[in-house]
Formats: sequence, structure tokens, C-alpha cells
Amino acid sequence: MDIKAPIAEKVPRRLSIHGHTRIDNYFWLRERENQKVIDYLTAENEYTKAVMKDTEELQEKLYEEIIGRIKQTDESVPYKKNG
Repeated sequence: MDIKAPIAEKVPRRLSIHGHTRIDNYFWLRERENQKVIDYLTAENEYTKAVMKDTEELQEKLYEEIIGRIKQTDESVPYKKNG
């Protein structure tokens, strides 16, 4: 396979909770508006799609099998009336 898995950059961040300090190298990935995070996640999704390409038929078969075992109704979750 020609495509290489993206590797997330390590950006150490010191976190102190309840008197314990630790380093989280991937805390920056929580920044949803950060373009670097968006670019990394896009690359990760493209990599996954490429790696899983050969299994698309199997994925579809498994999905259909699982859906076939679920009772499809228009009912909602039961609830107590006036409760």
C-alpha cells in the first residue's frame, strides 16, 4: 500500500488534577476549530478509507445482516403517561 498513516504531532501540555501532574502530548487534538486538527483528522479519515477500500463489499454485507436482525418499527421509547 502506497499511502502512509498520518502521525499526529506531539505537543506536550502539562495538566495538573488533584495534585497529580501529567503530560498529554495530544491535548491539542481537542481544539475543534484549529485548522491543524481538521487537516490531521481529514488525513486520518482518508487513510482509513484507503485501507478499508478492499472490504467495502464485506462491510455492506455485514451492515445488511445487522439491519436484518433489528425489528424496524415506528414506535418510540416507552414512557409513563402523566409520569
